[in-house]
Amino acid sequence: MISPNYLIYHDLIGFEVFLKRKSKIKESEYPINGIIIDETKNLVILQKNNQIKKYIKKDYIFRFKVDNDLLEVDGSMIVGKPENRLRSLKKKKWLK
Repeated sequence: MISPNYLIYHDLIGFEVFLKRKSKIKESEYPINGIIIDETKNLVILQKNNQIKKYIKKDYIFRFKVDNDLLEVDGSMIVGKPENRLRSLKKKKWLK
């Protein structure tokens, strides 16, 4: 089980996610959804219905489905290489 506090430090591949553009923040719906199949420093690659699409992390708000809960994350919080996010979590734990 993944703690909501540490989701932004976790590897995101395999999560079901819903996206909406930051520019359309007043909309209540998340029109884009799929499963994350790959992640780079600035992109998230989703698959839905055998289609693969790429989205820029900083331009979207992400809603992750984790254990029947929906966790909302600003895309700018997850910008960066996945392995560097994990390293920053280790450093954060050591400082406590």
